[in-house]
Amino acid sequence: MKKVKNNILIDHLPFILFIAGFFFLVAYLIVKRNVPFYDWDESIYAQVGREMMRNKSFLVPLWQGRPWLDKPPIPSLFYGIVELLPFAPEITTRIATLILSCVTLIFFYILGQRVTKSKIISLLSVIITAFLPIYFQRSQALNVDVFLLLGWLGYVLWYENLIVSVCFLLLATLSKSLLGFFPPVMFLSYHLFEYATKGMNKKQFVLHFKHIGIQVGISSIWFIGMLIVYRYDFIQYHFIDSHFKRVTASIEQHFGQRTFYVTVLIDQFKLLLIPAFLSVVYLAYSFFKEKSKRYLILFAVFFVPWFVFLNLTKTKIEWYIYPVLPQFALLAVYPLILLRKKTTLLIVAGILIGVFYFSSITPINSLLTQSFSNLEDHQLIAVDAKKNNCTKLFVLVGEDTRSSYKTLKSMDLVISTTTWWGNHPSIAYYADVNTTYLYTTNEAISRLKTLNKYECMIWEKDDERFITEKTAHQISENKTYLLLQAR
Repeated sequence: MKKVKNNILIDHLPFILFIAGFFFLVAYLIVKRNVPFYDWDESIYAQVGREMMRNKSFLVPLWQGRPWLDKPPIPSLFYGIVELLPFAPEITTRIATLILSCVTLIFFYILGQRVTKSKIISLLSVIITAFLPIYFQRSQALNVDVFLLLGWLGYVLWYENLIVSVCFLLLATLSKSLLGFFPPVMFLSYHLFEYATKGMNKKQFVLHFKHIGIQVGISSIWFIGMLIVYRYDFIQYHFIDSHFKRVTASIEQHFGQRTFYVTVLIDQFKLLLIPAFLSVVYLAYSFFKEKSKRYLILFAVFFVPWFVFLNLTKTKIEWYIYPVLPQFALLAVYPLILLRKKTTLLIVAGILIGVFYFSSITPINSLLTQSFSNLEDHQLIAVDAKKNNCTKLFVLVGEDTRSSYKTLKSMDLVISTTTWWGNHPSIAYYADVNTTYLYTTNEAISRLKTLNKYECMIWEKDDERFITEKTAHQISENKTYLLLQAR
């Protein structure tokens, strides 16, 4: 057994060294920068996770004490648990994300080997993936997408193992909800195609159908439970707002052209998209021509249909493309399969592609010097609110946000939880007190009149002219904000 383990380590030593190097590089950047959670996603998941742990709400995400029915619980719960460690949460949670990102790369390496039968080609696709700007950034930031991709890859790799596949499908669905069911849909579609084209008999198809039915059924238990407990509220928040509206409308200013995700993909891969496109064409042709290779080809192009679906959705957010980045990295180097039996040529070609990649596609210096978060005035004023023991906090969002919200609401491009976050959700995290965001000056003025003792309110200095009541006094300020507290 020990000899087998040693052989595995030796056989995959280049990959192991790369994963270790990638981990320590990104971990160093996280620790060195130690910047606050940024708006939006990071601060939201950090705060929701903290509230889940404090209230022992392990199945229902919470925001400011209210059930956050838009999202499943796993990512926030994970971050909430990690935040219990006795270190800076901005470091521990991001290191935890990095670990998940590295595990995802390991899974993708295994998938790449299964498709190409080449450690070199698989390693090259992993290197390209790891240093794509979006993947690199998401490896050091709290996010949901890494859970989704990890669940997807685990399910695909161990699809035939019922217990393991269910665990990974649960990870995907309890991270990104209905989108997590994409792999079962793909496998079912494949089996239907095989059955329709006489590639399998009825008995085999029924067995596969039952297999997928059990996987999906177990992974649906959380949704059924939430429907029983929250009924129409869950339908409205989770399905209508968080899914249907995101597909059919550009909600919350997430606008973009129909080709938005194509443009993002081009920006990430540039010239490497040419061999990726040729690979898709070749594999599609082979799928219909070579029946014996269909199952393997399925793995080679498994996530391409997801990219097609993504382009049909109306809500455009750059990092939504994250789960398909490894897919196109693999397709970009897939043509090297022609050199699979010529090791020396394959190594030389891999090195040349690597040099080209880091010199023309993703210059490494730009990745290492790019910071996505900084300490800003809204976080500083939130810390002041915490220091001054505010028992409750109200925040009048800035004029630009008020105007945008009014416009979006008139166009029906908001959802039930749009007003929960304000323009800076991180205020709620760093103030660490129940926080309510206000979207009109009239509402803020009315609230200012009725503040209870020790309750606080944050105003932007540009809105100071609206403060006419003397029921609260100023206890802190910075270049952008004022912090008022009731007398």
